[in-house]
Amino acid sequence: MSAALRVPSEDDASDVARLFSDGAPEPVDRASVLREWNFPGVQITNDARLGDGSYAFVDSFGDGRVWISLAGEPSAELLDWAEARARELGSRMLSGAWVSKEAIIRDLERRGFRLVRSAHRMVIDLGDTGASPPIWPPDVEARAFEPGDEQVFYDLHQETFGDSWEPLEETYEQWAHQFLAPGVLDPALWTLASVGDEPVGLAICHPHAVDAELGWVRVLGVRRNHRARGIGRALLLRAFEQFRDRGRTRVGLGVDATSPTGANRLYESVGMREYARFAILEKDAE
Repeated sequence: MSAALRVPSEDDASDVARLFSDGAPEPVDRASVLREWNFPGVQITNDARLGDGSYAFVDSFGDGRVWISLAGEPSAELLDWAEARARELGSRMLSGAWVSKEAIIRDLERRGFRLVRSAHRMVIDLGDTGASPPIWPPDVEARAFEPGDEQVFYDLHQETFGDSWEPLEETYEQWAHQFLAPGVLDPALWTLASVGDEPVGLAICHPHAVDAELGWVRVLGVRRNHRARGIGRALLLRAFEQFRDRGRTRVGLGVDATSPTGANRLYESVGMREYARFAILEKDAE
């Protein structure tokens, strides 16, 4: 390994968070970096490198897809290492950057990566909207997360996101590592919508880890046979109401720019607007 590149240690987590946050529309905190390094199956000594003002992390999805995370100003040496590691792990390399990070996107394109998708970050300023209460279909009941609901939320999340572009099939262990972590599991902000004994929709929300004014909708999904009934809209309006009650002034989320389920149209219909875009690029491993 070159002296210019090294394996990061826990002491570097704050610096890595800063590299991801500098000039980016969405700040990252130290805890999220450590959570990524401790994700089941990750081998930090093999999967991450820190350079001079740059960072790369290579993550296998386990099905041939490999994601390359980049931050700072990656050198050619760092990009070479990331591609080589990705080839060891799979057959499809995916990477990307905020569109404001033009240098990273240009470097990836020069290496044969091509744009395949975009993701939006959307936000609503709660002070600019009326306090519209959620209106639920007559047969739908909504309640907050209760102890013992973990498996229900996991199952519903996996099912409802199965219609998304390039869905990820996560084990319960992988899901729990991300969603039951401190700062993410906020039971009052997790909503389960049901028809009788059948869970039909969910929202997983939490305060943003860095931005004290921002509430975050991490997951919002409705089962296919209950869509177009206003359940997704009610889940979203309930989240707005809850964050407003907690003194948050804005609510944000991420969404596929061309969502197969039309989620972006739902968000626009309640007054959310795009504030940032993330470009996703792909290259076949050679």
